[in-house]
Formats: sequence, structure tokens, C-alpha cells
Amino acid sequence: MLKSIVMVTMLVTNLNITEEAYNNHLNYEVVDRGVIDEQLGNIWDADGMLDHPYLVMQPSSNQEVYLRFIECEDTTNYKPVGTHGWNSTEILVEDPDQLALDLKDSEFDIIGMPYDLYPTPDAPRAMQVLGPSQEMVYLTRIIPEGSGFNLGGAQSYVDRVFIMVVGGPSMEDLQSFYRDKLNMPVTEASDWSIGVISSLNDLPEDTVYPLALATFEKDFAIELDEYPPAMVSRELAIGHLPPSTAAVSFLVESLDDAKVEWREEPNFVQAFPYNGRRVGVTIGPAGEWIELIEN
Repeated sequence: MLKSIVMVTMLVTNLNITEEAYNNHLNYEVVDRGVIDEQLGNIWDADGMLDHPYLVMQPSSNQEVYLRFIECEDTTNYKPVGTHGWNSTEILVEDPDQLALDLKDSEFDIIGMPYDLYPTPDAPRAMQVLGPSQEMVYLTRIIPEGSGFNLGGAQSYVDRVFIMVVGGPSMEDLQSFYRDKLNMPVTEASDWSIGVISSLNDLPEDTVYPLALATFEKDFAIELDEYPPAMVSRELAIGHLPPSTAAVSFLVESLDDAKVEWREEPNFVQAFPYNGRRVGVTIGPAGEWIELIEN
């Protein structure tokens, strides 16, 4: 059902610092800015977000996959990959090793140096950073012919989002939601050690995380992670979106195909990049906010 990732929305504590960081170091350009209006506040059922300033940024490849940053100082109990919900934004890059050098002494805190995800010549090579508001970002090189899920490769030094990671307490609930409610192909879960998650949560290095994928026809995927009991639900400030990585917007052919409960009745939204299309918002089993944009 989900055709593509259109946009990732993050709440950040300082919009100016965020804009400078993503522009200066990841070559993202601002393509829209404004304040959250009633149309968006209503569709989210989040009137506490009204009048918050935001900006939308696009990669230098001009791919129509955007990052939207909304200024909001209330971070509740968020800590990187320490609560349920959207936890990591994975972005295609050409050269993570050079990028690691470029990001030294920047607003991005490198918490995982570039490494191959598995020992083969065509393996993805990834690094992990925390952005200016402690948002988790993976920066990953994919060799197109080495991708088992037709994920493509970077078309610019730093390119588009291609994977979103959601973590929750139950792999079964995550798999059934994306398979049965959103009609996505979902893989079986396999056990992985994810060192950066264990390190940030003071868990043993050999902690195992069940991991599955909700797969798209091409270019994108959603990683489903099951978290141990040390991770808890992410708290919401009243009338607000979740702190940090708040919501992901997906393109769909028809909202009527989704077997979900809407926050509010889907409606048309004029703001970029909705551009007058009908939008519905639902919440997944890990507390992740999902925007569906009708094509």
C-alpha cells in the first residue's frame, strides 16, 4: 500500500542551528518554511503545535523526499533509541568514511564510525550520528547491485531518506500492523546485535534485537525493531507530536485501503509538500505517527 516515503518530521529545539547543520554539512536546502496552521493542527489533532515555526529541507540530489523540522523545546522523556516510536532516519550517502571526516567538530555527534554491516564486498557501509537535537541519523552507502531490496544508491554526496526505523515492545504487533493494516510485505524477524542501541541504553553488548523489514516495491523500507523492557513509551506533551523523530509521511494510492483508526477524519491539506492532497494520520503499535498522503 505504501508507495514511497515523502517526508520525515522531527521536532527540534532550535530551528536555526538545525538549518545550519543540515545545510552546511549534509547539503540539504530549505524549500519551504512557515508556521504550523490550523489545517495541519486539525489533521494531527494536535493544537499545541499551532504557530510553531517549521522548515522543509531537500537533498542536493533534488529527490522529492524531505526533512521537515518543527521547533519545539519540550522533549519529555525522549532519549536516542531509548523510547518506542520512530527512532532512526537512514539516509543514503556516497562515502561515509569521508563524511565522518567532514562531520568532525560539527553539530553532529558521531556515535558510530563507518563499518560494513556484514563481511562481503558489496555490503552496506554505515555510520551513526546524533543531530543537534539528539535525533538519530544513519548515513549509509548502498552499492545498488548489492541491495537485496532494490533500495537504489545515493545520487549525491548526501542524498535522500531510504529507511525509517521504528522500535516497539512487540515484534508480532509491528509485523501484523504493517502487514494487515497497511498491506505491506513483511519479512520474518531475525536476531541482530545493534551495538549503538545497547551502548546508548547501558545494555550488555551481546543484547539481541529481533529485526524485520516492511518492504516497498523499490527505493524504501521500514525497519521493525523489537526493544527490550529497558525501553519505554515516548511521552507526549499535551497537544503535541512526539518529540524528536515525530512522524513519517508516506504516499498511497487511496486512503480508503488503509485499515486504520484516524486521529481525525482525513482531509485536504494545502501546505507543502501535501499540495492540496488528502491526508490521514494514524498511530502505529509503537506510538509512531504515520501520515498517509493520497496520490
